[in-house]
Amino acid sequence: MQIGSTLTAIKQLTSRLLFLATCVVLSNTAFAIEAGQYYYFISDKCVAKGPQTPEERGAVTPDVMLFEVVPAGISDYYVNMNTSALIHYTEEGQAHLSSMEAEQAYTAGKAPSKDSPRKDGNAIQHDFMLQREAIDLKTLINTLNGFSQLQSDKGYFFKKIVGLSNPDAKFKAITRVRLSDMGYDNRMMLTSYSSDYFMLDEQGKASDTAFITVDHGAALRNSLHDTNSPYAIFTKNSVCGEKWEPGN
Repeated sequence: MQIGSTLTAIKQLTSRLLFLATCVVLSNTAFAIEAGQYYYFISDKCVAKGPQTPEERGAVTPDVMLFEVVPAGISDYYVNMNTSALIHYTEEGQAHLSSMEAEQAYTAGKAPSKDSPRKDGNAIQHDFMLQREAIDLKTLINTLNGFSQLQSDKGYFFKKIVGLSNPDAKFKAITRVRLSDMGYDNRMMLTSYSSDYFMLDEQGKASDTAFITVDHGAALRNSLHDTNSPYAIFTKNSVCGEKWEPGN
């Protein structure tokens, strides 16, 4: 009887594991990304805007690769951002951001979106955590020095640092990327790309509000069009990438 009970238990456990594995595969399939390189195109939340003939579109659209999605296993992905497109960053700043991509954590899920054409009204959010670590003030200053050569940005960083009363302050540094699949084939919206620095208290607990936030996504978007361009309005809050296909 004991052997029979054991075999029954093993069969039940095996059946449950297979069921859970199937659920995981189905779930990940629902959140799958089209891997490849995504180039900027003029759009409003991934809805194409501006001229549409290949010749006219090519004449006004900057040839900029925004990011690349790389598969890493059955249901995992990496994102490689085009940090060289951050033209106001130093080479050291660009390299620092790129180095964060060596180890990253990927998660995905659905979220309601009024801009999604899907029947369920959801967008699929693909989140990549590139950095999550504690750093000291010296490291923060060196990092910020590479993130912009624009006087407005440097002035903001300087004022925040000068106003800091504790020279031994520590910070939790978090850098992440969010890509949003709005439901359009071979298009992905770069919703956010930023670094947040939260001050740690004596117990090592991070503040709820970031001490400094660096919006890399905004820096990338601002370099795509001149401020007087009629298409600059479409890059104010987000930017969409279209997967490159051979021959296009």
